[in-house]
Amino acid sequence: MALAKKAHEQPRHLTPADLDPLRAIVGAGALDYAFVLGSFHFINRMADLLDVSSEALPAPLRRLELVRRLATRLQGILLRKMMNLENRAYGRSYEEVVAAIAPAYREALGCEPGEAFARLRERPQIIEALQLMLEERLERSSLQHTVMVDLHRIVEEALPNRPEDLEGFHERPADPVHALAFVGTRYASRTTKQMIDALRLAGYDDLGILDLAIAIADANNWARLRRLTGLSAGIGCVAV
Repeated sequence: MALAKKAHEQPRHLTPADLDPLRAIVGAGALDYAFVLGSFHFINRMADLLDVSSEALPAPLRRLELVRRLATRLQGILLRKMMNLENRAYGRSYEEVVAAIAPAYREALGCEPGEAFARLRERPQIIEALQLMLEERLERSSLQHTVMVDLHRIVEEALPNRPEDLEGFHERPADPVHALAFVGTRYASRTTKQMIDALRLAGYDDLGILDLAIAIADANNWARLRRLTGLSAGIGCVAV
């Protein structure tokens, strides 16, 4: 809980030492906590930036506590039946996943990965997730390279330094893309329709806005994961 709170309120100050209390309990499994934590920062921002409700019920029915509880329980039952949530053994070695990420790594950074991921040797599945992140930027995103670089810069600059950074409405950048990245990093739930309309006026269609949300959520995930694992900041940046 302390780790989750710090990752929310003061992510700029996260370090690998923040995993030490978990390492004392679960060993290398502490890296799994870092990965899951970063993933939730990705998922929650995607939902908030795109105004995806976390509730399955219509708003009027949410006021009825009993109905809400029943709906939540039903969702849990359906989830258990539809998905296998058991932990499964990971079948690929550290060497295999480093070889698999090498092509995207070379394209993004212009060099071989070498020992860049050595800190994740005990959890190669995290490297595979980073591979998917890189491929999303390089192959599937409609955003220009310069926009990607800008988004990572804005997210890093907007990362909360103290709990007060999450309170109130701060002055936002005039550029609509920068404003979305700032709000998406500080308090994504405050994204407004006016902000989305400004993006449309700037030339972004539905796909472009989706890709902006993915990139901002991705950058927030990476900002926390790299600090907790001690990975170099350059691994998370597109080619510069």
